[in-house]
Amino acid sequence: MQFNQLKKFLGVCLLGISFVSLQAQGSGQNTTRSPFSNYGFGEWTQNNFLQSNTAMHTHSGYYSYSLYNPATVGSIRYTTLDIAGNYKEGVVKSGDAGQSFTGGGLNYLSLAMPVWKHIQKKVIGYDSSKKSKIFRYIPHGAATSLVLKPMTTVGYQYFIDNASPMPNRTAHTGSGGVNVFQWNTGFRFGNRFQVGYGLGYVFGTLKDNSLFSIIDSLQLGLVEDATSVIVRGVQHQLGFLTSFKIDSTYHKFGGSYEIYSGMTGAENRMARSLEYFGGYTSIRDTILNVSNSARAFDMPTAYGLGYSFQFRRLFSLSLDYRKQIWSSNPFFDTKGKYTDRSDYGVSLVIHPSDEKAASERKMKLPIRFGYMLSNTQQIFSSGGAEHQIQEQRLSFGFGLPLIQRYYDNSVITNMVNINIQYLQRGVTGTSLPSEQYIVVGLGLQLGDIWFAKRKYD
Repeated sequence: MQFNQLKKFLGVCLLGISFVSLQAQGSGQNTTRSPFSNYGFGEWTQNNFLQSNTAMHTHSGYYSYSLYNPATVGSIRYTTLDIAGNYKEGVVKSGDAGQSFTGGGLNYLSLAMPVWKHIQKKVIGYDSSKKSKIFRYIPHGAATSLVLKPMTTVGYQYFIDNASPMPNRTAHTGSGGVNVFQWNTGFRFGNRFQVGYGLGYVFGTLKDNSLFSIIDSLQLGLVEDATSVIVRGVQHQLGFLTSFKIDSTYHKFGGSYEIYSGMTGAENRMARSLEYFGGYTSIRDTILNVSNSARAFDMPTAYGLGYSFQFRRLFSLSLDYRKQIWSSNPFFDTKGKYTDRSDYGVSLVIHPSDEKAASERKMKLPIRFGYMLSNTQQIFSSGGAEHQIQEQRLSFGFGLPLIQRYYDNSVITNMVNINIQYLQRGVTGTSLPSEQYIVVGLGLQLGDIWFAKRKYD
């Protein structure tokens, strides 16, 4: 495939993902239809690079890194644009009732680039036959990235019927979510140790709309109660990554720590009486219109550890653990009960390297398998007992490398990443709602030849 044809193909894919994502974001984040998202900050998206799979702390390469550990940014060698979106379809069941859902949205948008490199020249011996010193060259460097991603998403629709004082119904609809715009920087000290720091601006809106009506008597009027909470704050991430080699095996240990500061929420509420006539709804009167000043609240602190084992360039196996501390509830949510959240992940990748080896005629396709078990932060009562909501994610994905040789004989990798995930949420053997989704993710990784000026056609 010629370079210009490659650019056109990737450009069309990029525009397609952007269009679908913007359409989905236009009506809220549109990535869930979960009754559990009615609590706290909504459903945590667990978004990470499709290349990372479930490896939250140790995935690092020349083109990609992990969104959970800023130290992995230090491995970046090429300016890389990465964007991914998803299509989600599933069903929510409660007893004999069910509700289907189709939606999707943006997974992440990232631009990463190397910003500093230094080769340390160290004397390790003396060659008496040549009468010269023996040197070892130790590479150091730094890279930075800008990332936009949804952190939580809200989406639910349900109604509650009451018989007193007369048959009535209250329908609830929720939308929105919390996003984060991150600036991550990773430093690489030699080939064994990396550290990183990430600073993020947290923003978003959580919306709830309630509509009260008398069943079969809409002419008596309706009452709408709309509440929104505007969230603002700052996220801080710290991370480390250490790597070493033993014979033909490569080992990585990574860790992260995440805290928030200056988190505020401004709650706005409007209640109106509505008139229904001839199939049209009009506003009769405004009952309440209150805009509260921003109040401080806490976001959960999180920490995690990960280990990765890789054999040559054949396969890698990663294990991860992450914990969120839900010690306090947000001030605007008094209806939920919470406990600490724990996430356990395992990832197997065949052909894990994201760059083409000089000895390879063609770059081999990376094939990725992942599983994540989450004991979420939410607790609900059913059958006289309390249950912690459990979430399971099973994924399969692969990458389609698009190799381009540049005029100076350097080789740059672009890649189309595809991921298919099965998600299940709920508690078996209870009357609580259960959810099942299929999520298809499509991502583009564009290496820095995309940004380079052509010298030869």
